[in-house]
Amino acid sequence: MTLLRHFAMRCSDMERSRDFYEKVFLFQFVGYRPAGDSIDLSDGVNNITLLQYSGPPRQQAEEGAEFIHFGVIVDHLESCWKRCLDWGATISRGDVKDRTEVDRDFVPQRSFKVLDPDGNVIDVTADRFEWRGVTT
Repeated sequence: MTLLRHFAMRCSDMERSRDFYEKVFLFQFVGYRPAGDSIDLSDGVNNITLLQYSGPPRQQAEEGAEFIHFGVIVDHLESCWKRCLDWGATISRGDVKDRTEVDRDFVPQRSFKVLDPDGNVIDVTADRFEWRGVTT
């Protein structure tokens, strides 16, 4: 069996991305890489590395054609929803399956999609069985 334990992505402002992932998803800061151009975060199981990117701006693709898209399972959907709103994050859809429009006044029942500071799409759910083959 192979287990995914590391994910890295380039960020236009890694400190802003660090702030987002720490405050919204409660990832823990592990440290800077020796060169200082990347940051390691963790959820206790997975390592997430944020790499500073200083090249030309990446073209933003509309949702459904994005460059990076991943999902997280949270313990409490409503708490995460509130942290997203408090941070000022863009919530792009009110459900990861049917892609409903967002009503920021109501917490979605099952899931939602939020954009990180670089426009990467993150599916957020509290349903442990949201994705096929995932059991925990």
